[in-house]
Amino acid sequence: MNGLEFVLSRPWTRFYDKSVNPNITAPNISLAELFEQACVQHSDKVACVFLDTSFTFSALRQYVARFATALSKIEIGKGGKVAILLPNSVQFIVSYYGVLKTGATVVPINPLSTSDEIAQICSLSSASAIVCLDLFIDNVMEALEKTSLKHVIVTNIADHLPGFKKALGRLLKKIPSKKLPPHPSIRLYTKMLETSEEELKVEISPEKDLASLQFTGGTTGFPKGVMLTHSNIVSNIFQVYEMIKPFVVEGGETFAAILPFYHIYGQTVLIGTGLTKGNKLIIFPKLELEKFIKDLSRYQVSIFPGVPTLFNLMSKHRLADEVKYPNMKLVISGADMLPTEVAEEFEKKFGKKIVEGYGLTEASPVTHVNPPDRTKKGSFGIPIPSTLAAIVNPQTKEFLPPGQVGEIAVSGPQVMQGYLGAAEQNVSIMEAGRRWLLTGDLGRVDEEGYFYFVERAKDVIKHKGYTVFPAEIEKVLYESEAVKEACVVGVPDPVAGEKIIAAVVLKPDRKKSEELNKLMELCSTKLAEYKRPSEFVFVDELPKTLVGKMLRRRVREIVLEKQQLTQA
Repeated sequence: MNGLEFVLSRPWTRFYDKSVNPNITAPNISLAELFEQACVQHSDKVACVFLDTSFTFSALRQYVARFATALSKIEIGKGGKVAILLPNSVQFIVSYYGVLKTGATVVPINPLSTSDEIAQICSLSSASAIVCLDLFIDNVMEALEKTSLKHVIVTNIADHLPGFKKALGRLLKKIPSKKLPPHPSIRLYTKMLETSEEELKVEISPEKDLASLQFTGGTTGFPKGVMLTHSNIVSNIFQVYEMIKPFVVEGGETFAAILPFYHIYGQTVLIGTGLTKGNKLIIFPKLELEKFIKDLSRYQVSIFPGVPTLFNLMSKHRLADEVKYPNMKLVISGADMLPTEVAEEFEKKFGKKIVEGYGLTEASPVTHVNPPDRTKKGSFGIPIPSTLAAIVNPQTKEFLPPGQVGEIAVSGPQVMQGYLGAAEQNVSIMEAGRRWLLTGDLGRVDEEGYFYFVERAKDVIKHKGYTVFPAEIEKVLYESEAVKEACVVGVPDPVAGEKIIAAVVLKPDRKKSEELNKLMELCSTKLAEYKRPSEFVFVDELPKTLVGKMLRRRVREIVLEKQQLTQA
């Protein structure tokens, strides 16, 4: 049996629970309609808890309808783009589904982004409006002039809280806020929610129309807009749920909503699978580790999707030996590879096995997960229903048999429509009548169909669950007149996953002692905190090939050698 025949035989399906449909087809509806159906079906149930305040599905549905109506009155509708610059919050959910209800596309942005990064994404997406927290208003207004933004919709973190909680929070100075500058583009989120609900007649083609435009880095390291249709995300919601449904009670679970909503992982798994299946979200706007560990118990969380960095931090906390989670059914890991030692330590401390999965933004994002009752150590699992995965030769694109290392390729209804304004640029191939997305990750598959991560083919750095692109940091470093050459690499770190190190060659007349602080300041100004190098290593030269291409692997070795000498 050759590699393609092996994949088409789908050997992994025998490890599905007997109740799982390996060929599930999601309904041909929009994401907004799916949410609407859930709100009607579970009307009086609590949909989410935010800042110790409960919100029913009925309340969310009303907020979404009013917000959508208000958006339509400022001419936002089908074909439009609305950026969302918010932490995890009720406001994010309302904005997300409100935008989708108008037929427009959401453009989620990391709240840690700088004004330059906000401007770049808003410009590339042609967003005409942005919903932001008042604390971010300075960055947004600074970006405004460089974009096509016409409307800045501003909310305070406490906008959805009852009056007495707001008053008490402000009195105790527990509710941060920022005074807004006078500007004609600024609109208040609360005022928009005062709009009377009107029926919006919008025809959405789920397979063609975009639901979310997610910006991620390509091989160049600069943002690429991943175009995800309604069908892409709805399909992934049903695929994920089909895989876990034997282990959960539909509409009876409580999800820890700590994954960032701006990330497609948070959108599909939390405000997608979690809410549209009638479950409750406990929303955490930021990570306060001790409070989070306690709240998992306090709110009787049963489903905990997270990232390896968080699991590692929890295991090392002093409360790890005290807190138990009897209600927790599933702990799911994604966004980065799960080190075996982290999984083992978490299970030892909390008595819960972590179920590892795999995916990427271009696949909405989930493609693989371990069956919860048949996990394999070191494996990120098997393809989820209605998904094929293979290992291909990076050069010839030949499908490889089990045991051989090659590039991971995936095919399924969750795979993106493409990149915004660009051809796919060799990211997909056609074989056996299907389109296969090439992930850029190297891996292997065993005889039973379980997949294993080997190495990142791209130079992407995974830092604390964030995806960081070296070229973007290098571009900033080259803005310094003191820098001759720069190469940014990730090195293994037990806490962060990978630590960001910048190897720098200074110009002959520059002194290391004088330039270090200047480079750190430059990065602080131009880059979000999670993208900033944690260390600068100054070298006389950087290794390159004969044609001048940087040898990143050798740079990484040099950095590690210098670290070892420093520690000796």
